[in-house]
Amino acid sequence: MKLISSKHNETYKFLVKISKKSNVRKKNQKFIVEGLKEINICINSNYEIDSFYVSNKNFDFKDLNNNNCEKRFLLSQDLMETITYRSTSKIVALVNRKEFDINKVKLSENELLLILDRPEKPGNIGAIFRTFNAFGFKNIIISESSTEIYNPNIIRSSLGAVFCLNIFELDKENIISFLKERHFNIYGSLIKSKNIIQEINFKKRCAILMGTESSSINDFFLKNSHSNFKIPMDGDVDSLNLSVSTAIILYEAMNQRKSINFI
Repeated sequence: MKLISSKHNETYKFLVKISKKSNVRKKNQKFIVEGLKEINICINSNYEIDSFYVSNKNFDFKDLNNNNCEKRFLLSQDLMETITYRSTSKIVALVNRKEFDINKVKLSENELLLILDRPEKPGNIGAIFRTFNAFGFKNIIISESSTEIYNPNIIRSSLGAVFCLNIFELDKENIISFLKERHFNIYGSLIKSKNIIQEINFKKRCAILMGTESSSINDFFLKNSHSNFKIPMDGDVDSLNLSVSTAIILYEAMNQRKSINFI
């Protein structure tokens, strides 16, 4: 392996830009994944690895799942720490972004889609990805987000679940058009709704709209929804963290579909 120990090395400087700047990730269609567990999930999800970087010359690449990428570099420990969030990370991978075409996705008869309207906080987005994957769902649509999907905070907070999902980025008009053409029931989560979550039928093909914590769902989405609902609350606060409320809603959907083992 070639050793990189200088902060003036061009390869290293590129890694720093990829790890820190969203516009660089978008332009180059690449991102960084740190940690063996997350990298293996990435490989298992058929992402293409551009190159590997390790801080230990004795790192055993046999721990990686069926990967034949031969571009491998040894980074000095101080350089490794500048591009990782965890001090314990001994390996990072430079990965090629995967593009998803929503028109090619296979939908089940009772498909459940999650739509995040203008999500902002990477930690929340990653937590939602993690929950969505844990509950066995696959397809998420992101509408007009300023947060880049392969943000390191999203990858970290999702524990790699971001790689297991089909994530589509569309504007609101194309989202509604797609849903209506494929006969989805569209339900919006709305604090001021008169309907409670238990009154919504999540058993059939449906799309769940989630807005930001600071504002409601986009008016265009509300006008094109079949119904809206709220999570009943009896305390002094009137709202929940976005990832928490999404988890509650997905749990209710699973419960209705009898896909939860309560034993």
